[in-house]
Amino acid sequence: MPKVSDLFVLQYGHSLELNRLQPSDAPDAINFVSRTTRNNGVSARVQPIRGVEPADAGPLSVALGGQGGAAETFLQPRPYYCGRDVMILTPKTAMQDVEKLWWSACITANHFRFGFGRQANRTLKDIALPDRSAIPGWVTLEDTTQFEGANLPASAMATSPLDPSLWKPYSLSALFEIRKGKRLTKAKMTEGNTPFIGAIDKNNGVSAFVARALHQGNTITVNYNGSVAEAFYQPTPFWCSDDVNVLYPRFTLTPAVALFIATIIRLERYRFSYGRKWHLERMRAASIRLPSKAHDAPDWQFMEQYVKSLAFSRNVG
Repeated sequence: MPKVSDLFVLQYGHSLELNRLQPSDAPDAINFVSRTTRNNGVSARVQPIRGVEPADAGPLSVALGGQGGAAETFLQPRPYYCGRDVMILTPKTAMQDVEKLWWSACITANHFRFGFGRQANRTLKDIALPDRSAIPGWVTLEDTTQFEGANLPASAMATSPLDPSLWKPYSLSALFEIRKGKRLTKAKMTEGNTPFIGAIDKNNGVSAFVARALHQGNTITVNYNGSVAEAFYQPTPFWCSDDVNVLYPRFTLTPAVALFIATIIRLERYRFSYGRKWHLERMRAASIRLPSKAHDAPDWQFMEQYVKSLAFSRNVG
């Protein structure tokens, strides 16, 4: 079995500190890749640094440490700067993007080997990978053209800018009927095809698949415990744990609008912690700010159009 170092040249990134850089939304801004597990590793966009060349687009970035982020690997489609403890992996031979994504998933699958006391800096090169001849056929059949435009910042793609200062507050209980999930222990779970939504922060909240549904699709789930305020759009029927609340819309909810609202809800997470949960009563009393029309109704059309102007939007129903 080949090792990472057999397929890639490994080199450390820039080891820059984000708090010493200048954030920027300008067209020439550079992605800042850190040890985050989200957003393809990009935690900010910053002004170009005089005398510091960004890493080339195309290689993989690998987080060497961080909370849950060690070995997290991403294909970087744009030039970028690196934060601390990020390794750059450049293929030794020509690779299509689909193959790079395959190796990215294989390396990321090793994150369980690392923790706060054991980073990946010394052992990353020795991680064993599947033989190149054993890459599944479906990998090369994947259509990455569906992600065209992903290398553009949202501000370059959106038809209208966002100006939250003009938005108005709306009560969640006025917009949604909010219901609580129901506890389902592993011992009582029966395996099936229905998503089980837990209080996690990834995979659209899906932590298992069970035999039957408790809630309807076309709703939004919001964690009140665990990863508090993490919100996901659920397109199909599902079961969710009692650490999750479910938002049933009192209006016609589209997938695009649901994704917009879920993003706004996630911005509320700073209000909560392990000592202050977003339980059902607090959520019913809470408000979020949304774009509005002249007569104070939420501007659903604007939200729909904004989301559909972004990268990947043609995959939104």
